[in-house]
Amino acid sequence: MTRFSRLLLFSAIALGAGSTSSVAAEILTPQQISQQIVGRKLIASRMGMRVDMIYASDGTVSMKSLLMSGSGSWSYSADGICMVMISGPRRGKTCVTFEPLGSGKYVNSEGITLTVRE
Repeated sequence: MTRFSRLLLFSAIALGAGSTSSVAAEILTPQQISQQIVGRKLIASRMGMRVDMIYASDGTVSMKSLLMSGSGSWSYSADGICMVMISGPRRGKTCVTFEPLGSGKYVNSEGITLTVRE
C-alpha cells in the first residue's frame, strides 16, 4: 500500500471525500451510536486501506495509520455524529451516519466500513 493510498483513505475518513451512498436499511440513532461505537477501538477501512480510530467518550476523536495520524473532536448530530479534525493531513468538519452490517461492523454514510476491535 503506497503512502498516497494511505493519505487518500485517511482524508476520506477525516472529511468524507469520495463518498459512496448506500441504501440505508437502518441508520443508528445517537443513543445506539453511544452504545455500539463510542469508546470502542475501531478499524476503518476502504478499498483495503486501514486506519485505527476511536470516538472517545470525552468527545475527542483520534485516527492513526502507519504513515500519519490525526485528532479532533466529535459531537452528536440529529442522526449521527459530526467531527472536526484539528490535526492530520486534512482538517475540517464532516458529519456521518452509521448503518449496522452485523457482527460488530458498520458502514458510514461516506462508504467507509468500521469494525469494532474491542
